[in-house]
Amino acid sequence: MGRAKDKLSAPKRAFAAQIIDQLATVKFAVTVVVIIAAACVAGTLIPQGADVAKYIRHYPDAASRLNLFGLLGLTHVFYSVWFIGLLCTLAATVAVCSTRRFTTVLRTSGHARYRALGSMLTHISILLILAGGVIRGVWGEKGYIELREGETNAQVVTENGTKPLSFGIHLTKFEIETYDQPVALAEKNVGGDVVQISWPERNLKAALPVTMGVEQAFGEFKITILKYLPDFVVDMQTREVTSRSSEPRNPAILVAVNGPTYQNHRWLFARFPDFEMRTKDTQSSGPSPLQMVYESRGAAAPKTMPAGPIKSFRSTLELVEGESVVGRRVVEVNSPFTYKGYTFYQSGYNPEDLSYTSLQVVKDPGVVVVYSGFALMIAGLFIVFYLNPWLDTRRKTA
Repeated sequence: MGRAKDKLSAPKRAFAAQIIDQLATVKFAVTVVVIIAAACVAGTLIPQGADVAKYIRHYPDAASRLNLFGLLGLTHVFYSVWFIGLLCTLAATVAVCSTRRFTTVLRTSGHARYRALGSMLTHISILLILAGGVIRGVWGEKGYIELREGETNAQVVTENGTKPLSFGIHLTKFEIETYDQPVALAEKNVGGDVVQISWPERNLKAALPVTMGVEQAFGEFKITILKYLPDFVVDMQTREVTSRSSEPRNPAILVAVNGPTYQNHRWLFARFPDFEMRTKDTQSSGPSPLQMVYESRGAAAPKTMPAGPIKSFRSTLELVEGESVVGRRVVEVNSPFTYKGYTFYQSGYNPEDLSYTSLQVVKDPGVVVVYSGFALMIAGLFIVFYLNPWLDTRRKTA
């Protein structure tokens, strides 16, 4: 019976040996590397992920072509199953070669061992780099957070839907800097306009100036004027809010109210003080205790964009956990920050709404593995190109 089992398992062992030998060949490894390189070129030239929709908006004629690329998996190259499969195949090739190098290291000694050691470390470093790429493709995340001044958001919009964060991001101020001079957008005052605000239960009253983007305290609440429209109009089909003209015919302001148990955005109208329109951002445990009346002095609309070419734009953010602010960060172009494994990049703004900012959010758990691979590669190359030649020179002169 034992001999019969050996005869049956022999073809399986032979087939497995053929696969291992094939993985160890240089020709096979080079072929996989070329395919991966071609995929990387495609991923660089073809719009990826959320950029596809933006590209189609600018170039509608490319919609059919990009839909075809999407079916082929070319619009999500670096997160696609076939690309991760290629990385795993190359990793298997490197793993087989590394195993054989390790066997060589164990069998040799002295100078020969050092020569084999450098090659083995280089192979292992490539294996770690590939492993980091696979980890990023499987467990990595990429998405966007959109905020207006005064808002707090704890959700990232990804291609696969909305993902909650274990902390919140609160936008306190958004600024644009031009090459001519820095412009603090939060200092734009709608000439002389005020919001009369009262809290009857606490017998509190105040007149707050309509200053764009400035957070103003009123009791336990924070009041921020997010937007001003001199001639308010809303499209009843799309619910889009715009201004029909620059004349103050129907002035309105968008006010953010943030309190311990109450948060909302509401439109206030100077000509209709008894009417207000709330947005979908309202979150509360009950009705608002505050009463607000917008008084307009007939000011013209503030400038929507500063003069001069844009040099940079930045967001001042607060990190919120529960009810507490645990940190403050400033993110601007080419200056991201990282918190709890997530990296936040300043990605965009809306020239028609200067209280708005867009942040790109990336989580890449494979970074540490990739950096470890680079460190090991440096060590292996040092042995191959510096230590081994030095040992050869010493051995010849001995």
